[in-house]
Amino acid sequence: MEAKESLQKLISAMIEISLPLARQTLIEHLTGKESNETDNLKLDEMETFGSGDAHEEEYWASVIDAAYEKGYLKVKSARTGTLVLSAEGKKFQKRPTSFLIPDEDEVSTQPEGEAGVDELIQIADKEPMPKVVPASGHTQQVIKIIRAIDRKIDLDEYAEAEQIPFGEVLDALESLVDQGKRVNIGYFIDEVIGEDGINELSECFDKCGTDNLLKVERELGDVYSEEEIRLGRIVYRMNRMGA
Repeated sequence: MEAKESLQKLISAMIEISLPLARQTLIEHLTGKESNETDNLKLDEMETFGSGDAHEEEYWASVIDAAYEKGYLKVKSARTGTLVLSAEGKKFQKRPTSFLIPDEDEVSTQPEGEAGVDELIQIADKEPMPKVVPASGHTQQVIKIIRAIDRKIDLDEYAEAEQIPFGEVLDALESLVDQGKRVNIGYFIDEVIGEDGINELSECFDKCGTDNLLKVERELGDVYSEEEIRLGRIVYRMNRMGA
């Protein structure tokens, strides 16, 4: 069944809340069901609270699972199991397309062999996270970031573990690129921006250049955050090396 409008409601809610949310809390918010979590976050004071109350919780669980599988949502942290919008999710809100889910009378039965968000979070939570050594200067931080990349640790999770702003991770990556070095962050880029996003950002950098982020933000700031644009510029510059 077509669920484009439901996905738009889901994305609008996440944009208004602007916080990582547990799957069940998100369902409660959309259906207008009060709980300790919705009370603590004051979700009932938001415009999107109960915006999906025409449907049952099972329906919204199906929408969330499908949105996750299609890359519109991503797990912020395997430790907490919270969800956030991906770059593709933000793009969908600006340029909606068809979004299909099983018929509503089928959503309570998940097909065998298909993992929902809860199962995927539990699987990820069982995978040990490498311990991160406390920072000791810019050079040591760069070395640790390189090690994190080698282990394919999500860079936002690395920043969270290190208790540093994500901008500092971007600063380190940019300093490596300034030295003509490549870093294999494709695994992270695929998750937060995606191939189509990188192509779109690259076309914009072709037109605007890499020295004027403000110009790129004016062009694409309604779709990509400043951090995503900086990530796109890092990939763009690495792709241009030796060209």
